[in-house]
Amino acid sequence: MTQLTQPVVEEWFESNKDAFAEIFLKKADISIVNKWLLMHGYSPATEQPTYQPKRGSLSTDNSSPSSPNDKNDVFFDTRHCRTNSKKYLRQDFAKSKRKNIFRTYEPTMCSAEATTESRRNSLKEMRMFRSLPPNSVNMLSILIQSRVRLPRYPSKDIDIKRDLRTKNEREFFLEIVKDISNDLDLRSLSQKIVANISVLVDGDAGSIFLVEGRGTGKPSLVSKLFDLHSGTHILPTSMGDGSITVPWGKGIIGHVAETGDTISLMEASQDPRYNDDVDKITGYRTDTLLCMPIRNGDDEVVAVAQVINKAGTREGFSKDDEKLLGTYLTFCGIAIYNAQIFEAYTKEYERNKALLEVVHDLFEEQTSVENVILKIMQRAQTLLKCERCSVLLRDGSSETSFKKVFDLAYPMKNGQTCQSSENMPDYQVGNKIAELVLMTGETINIADAHQDSRFDPNCDGESGFHTRSILCKPIRNRDNQTIGVAQVMNRIDGHAFDDHDDQLFEAFTIFCGLGINNCLLYEEIAVASAKQMVALEVLSYHGAVSAEDVVKLKSRKPSEALEWKLDTFNFNDFSLSSDDMLLAAVRIFKDLGFNRTFRIDSEVLCRWILTVRKNYRNVAYHNWRHAFNVCQFMFAALKRAGVRRHLSDKESLALVVACLCHDLDHRGTNNAFQQKTSSALAQLYGTKATLEHHHFNHAIMILNSEGHNIFGNFNSEEYSEVIKLLKEAILATDLSRHIQVRNKFFAMVDSGMKNWDDRESRDILRSILMTTCDVAAITKPWEIQRKVADLVMTEFFDQGDKERNELKIQPQACMDREKQDELPKLQLSWIDGICLPLYRALSNLDSSFKPLYDAVLNNRSCWEVLDAERLAKDAAMHTEV
Repeated sequence: MTQLTQPVVEEWFESNKDAFAEIFLKKADISIVNKWLLMHGYSPATEQPTYQPKRGSLSTDNSSPSSPNDKNDVFFDTRHCRTNSKKYLRQDFAKSKRKNIFRTYEPTMCSAEATTESRRNSLKEMRMFRSLPPNSVNMLSILIQSRVRLPRYPSKDIDIKRDLRTKNEREFFLEIVKDISNDLDLRSLSQKIVANISVLVDGDAGSIFLVEGRGTGKPSLVSKLFDLHSGTHILPTSMGDGSITVPWGKGIIGHVAETGDTISLMEASQDPRYNDDVDKITGYRTDTLLCMPIRNGDDEVVAVAQVINKAGTREGFSKDDEKLLGTYLTFCGIAIYNAQIFEAYTKEYERNKALLEVVHDLFEEQTSVENVILKIMQRAQTLLKCERCSVLLRDGSSETSFKKVFDLAYPMKNGQTCQSSENMPDYQVGNKIAELVLMTGETINIADAHQDSRFDPNCDGESGFHTRSILCKPIRNRDNQTIGVAQVMNRIDGHAFDDHDDQLFEAFTIFCGLGINNCLLYEEIAVASAKQMVALEVLSYHGAVSAEDVVKLKSRKPSEALEWKLDTFNFNDFSLSSDDMLLAAVRIFKDLGFNRTFRIDSEVLCRWILTVRKNYRNVAYHNWRHAFNVCQFMFAALKRAGVRRHLSDKESLALVVACLCHDLDHRGTNNAFQQKTSSALAQLYGTKATLEHHHFNHAIMILNSEGHNIFGNFNSEEYSEVIKLLKEAILATDLSRHIQVRNKFFAMVDSGMKNWDDRESRDILRSILMTTCDVAAITKPWEIQRKVADLVMTEFFDQGDKERNELKIQPQACMDREKQDELPKLQLSWIDGICLPLYRALSNLDSSFKPLYDAVLNNRSCWEVLDAERLAKDAAMHTEV
């Protein structure tokens, strides 16, 4: 008779299923039936009494609850039986199917007994469920909170491995080694390791914690997998990614990672290092425990493996289990190391891809520093996964301050992303660290900001932002100079910034510097182009004076200042012809001693004055006559008043030159018009003091022309000083600047200040003198004052016509030709707002200016009479209507 083997028998049963069923029904007893039921996920037959000792205890009764002689009862007589655990879960799940956790009432023996509190609780659960996103983590959370346990079906793979182990342990070991040898996905690999170690040492549950953050100096252990009853599940945590984080050196797992020791416990809950938080979440109790480190080829701990509750014995895990698990974990360390290398390469690929996108952004956007920085910040924040990213650009005039701050934060209070590119002097978050990086040029990486002495806790401010970790790096330009600081704060996963983050952020700061540099180059090109346009426009209108004109002017002898009344405040602005004003300008330079003191060549001076006159346009008011009149008034102030004793000869020269040049190439329109039309001047000089900057640059252009430099005998230091004084004086004619400094001047005069020798006081005095001379027409006799006012209004009305006809906008009242009858009212406003306060303060400073104040009051009276006549006329017209 052929010897029967198990495969032969199984093959015969497969081909004769009816006979197999008949044999099973005749021969199988209740214990075999129950084993089959449990193996396939069903509850045992109710006729079979079950032995259910309490977890953590073992019955000492020798008698069996059912059949004492039944040897199969040992199947249930284990402290932690895997199939028994499955049975309890299935029973709970069966009960949960009969209970609707979202109904608004609890059925009882009598529905009238349902309490209001129970209904509220059920409604609360329902609202909680509906408010959560329908993902697996939130579903699991609500089920755990409702104490509903999902069935845990062991995978078929685990069953095969368990069966293989019972048949051939060597083949099983080789199988679980091959199982992990080619897996480079850390998540999948962790799942396999957890399943394999549970089967290997017959543990009821297992987990693996990977070491993260080693490069930050503050490593931790993180597990996204926790195996209960041989099924791997993701646990919901506050981090939202289903991970459990264990601090380095804390608890049993942290201790094993820190020391590299193996820990085997019979009663885990009795150990002071044990943390039962996971047990509370899962409703599972841990008794016996085996925890071992996993090392890589360099003998570094890369992970910690933990197996709990040895099945089938009350003695816990043996030394053989430790030896067997340690051998397997050696292979696991190699596999984890390979997977981590692969993950690092994958991250590096993604980072390189992101950096290429940054490069694309740099070449795509070069017209705006703000846009480039914002794009780089968005890329950096996304890739580094941080809560906040900031770029602070250095103020060129200071070593430790920032002129502009860009801040990008994840949605905070209002759900909006905060983006700012404005000047933010009150910016606080991490600014002390940023200043330190700006000064030293060194990177600062702080894992715990509030434990670092360099961090100011007050920097978090009132925004509600809490700084945990900071990575701050300098931004350098093409000359390797620090031009700003970039910083990121608070990784979203709660960890500190590691070496990979540092390297990646270094690349972002390099690209940020390149982006800023490219934008600055683009702006320089744009400015150069605008300068070229302005220069061509100027040159097309103006030309150089002829040599004959220079010789003619030089040969003429100017009259004395007394004859022309040049040194008096009541000089008639319209008394001299254009050519006579040239001679008068030469006389002013001579009488102030500039020719002798500064060795100014007479031919150079004549050529310069002629060219200055030629470079004034033929507009109604801001022309050569106005420039000369301002210069004459400055000459009178230096001669008649006592202000010259507070000024050096160089300052006096700069003031006189500034008066002649302060409106060079004026187009008859103001700064606001340049901005409205986006003129070439506005593009070149910006929107603040646009024309004043142009007047100064035009003056420099004339000085730099051949044969025109009246400062040619100055050394480099003196030349730089006088040019600076000239620029300050011309820019002071911008009324917005005058308003900024006049209050300081008024306060100094009111305090009775006599000493004006310090630098700041002289700067203010020169600025006030420039405005005094520029608006001096208001101090002239009424006939002259009225004529000047008409010229000003002519120029204003021309601009108003351009705004109405070309720009299609409504001009201001002072420039609206249709409202020219309101001139007296506008003049009164001008006198009261600007002129009277200025000349009152000057008369208090020096009595020589008192006649000017009286003249302003006299002119105001005349304008007041005209305004009264206008009002009377308007009233009469309304009466007639």
